[in-house]
Amino acid sequence: MEYKIALAGNPNCGKTTLFNNLTGSNQYVGNWPGVTVDRKEGKLKGHKDVIIQDLPGIYSLSPYSPEEIVSREYLVNEKPDAIINIIDATNIERNLYLTTQLLELGTPMVLAFNMMDLVRKNGDKIDLVKLGKELGTPVFPISALKGEGGEELVAKAVEIATKNERQEHPHVFTGSVEHALAHIEESIQDKVERQHLRWFAVKLFENDEKVIEALKLDAALLKHIKEHVADCEKENDDEARSIITNQRYMYIESLVDKAVVKKKESLTSSTLSDKIDRVVTNRFLALPIFVVVMLLVYYIAIGSLGAFVTDFTNDTIFGSVIIENLRGAFEAWQVAPWLIGLVCDGIIAGVGAVLGFVPQMLILFFLLSILEDIGYMARVAFILDRIFRKFGLSGKSFIPMLVSSGCGVPGVMACRTIENERDRKLTVMTTCFIPCGAKMPIIALFAGAFFGQSAWIAVSAYFIGVAAVVVSGIILKK
Repeated sequence: MEYKIALAGNPNCGKTTLFNNLTGSNQYVGNWPGVTVDRKEGKLKGHKDVIIQDLPGIYSLSPYSPEEIVSREYLVNEKPDAIINIIDATNIERNLYLTTQLLELGTPMVLAFNMMDLVRKNGDKIDLVKLGKELGTPVFPISALKGEGGEELVAKAVEIATKNERQEHPHVFTGSVEHALAHIEESIQDKVERQHLRWFAVKLFENDEKVIEALKLDAALLKHIKEHVADCEKENDDEARSIITNQRYMYIESLVDKAVVKKKESLTSSTLSDKIDRVVTNRFLALPIFVVVMLLVYYIAIGSLGAFVTDFTNDTIFGSVIIENLRGAFEAWQVAPWLIGLVCDGIIAGVGAVLGFVPQMLILFFLLSILEDIGYMARVAFILDRIFRKFGLSGKSFIPMLVSSGCGVPGVMACRTIENERDRKLTVMTTCFIPCGAKMPIIALFAGAFFGQSAWIAVSAYFIGVAAVVVSGIILKK
């Protein structure tokens, strides 16, 4: 009989290094069906009947990226006999978020705490025995880079795979959330396998569209489930996915407090990143700081540097260099005046007027990419997510809409940073309601023709655009 063991973990946690240690050269590299994500599997050294599947690095089992989709479809549909969850011990809080989701699948699992040598070097201590008891799963310290601890880890994984021992999931959720999940489990217990019951319940609570589509629940049952979720959202004054995320991190925080002892210096001292976070995510200062940052970005991209580059492109490159030189050449060749006007004043001048905006777009996207890389955009999305979720949008939808006030094209292009496909499509459909520079002459035309050049027309156009975004988001959310 052949046994399948899946390796799951965050990106850069040492998963692939461990995979290479366990399989050696006896491995196969291909692609998952329908996507360009690498699929790597191999036979365990000394065990021809044990297949090791190296899943893509993921942060959660939510369907936000191709890697997350193929990983969860493999874990739920292909049903490996065991899971080895590799955890970066130097960043335990972030890695345990995925662990809590994997445990809900009910598949026998072993935890591998990688980079324990770095933890000891930092002077920190992790009580793996206590962690194992709290999570209800075996825990092993390893160093994938040095090849330490892998044999004991895989021996235990093979043991639980062959015995098919089911593990009880820890009590991650509390209060009304646990109450709602229990009701959902009771409603779907005859529609899913018992081991996956909690995972499906959580996904239905989060209104996961792929799970709803897969289960094919009738309208009455789905309405009953949504009523429980709505009651829970009302009680917690938050959106369902945020409630689940918050309770997961609350559980992880309590777990870390029990089992992890930080070096005294690290407890009292804050990193520069922590200090910046406290300011830019402050309840009262976050939005004013964001306004100042975006004003600075627009001042550079559209005003000072952007205006200089655009004027140089239009007036110098196209105006003085290309058009004038070409006009002189045509006149020397005695080309007909109408053809000179068509080419120089029509085609080239028209193309130049469009291309003149390209430098501004390049500068704008360059500055936004810097903010994205340093993590500021993620913090802004976190701040605005709760507000935008009420309208069916993501916190990351704010940036494309802000960009669209200058031009709708780069606003739509900026939607690519939104991982969730539904949120991305919804943002693309609503972003162009925001009045941009190209629409302002039309608005001015209508104001002059029908409203006596009233100043309030242009201002109203912005408010109407924002209202259209809100109304459309609510309608499309339904």
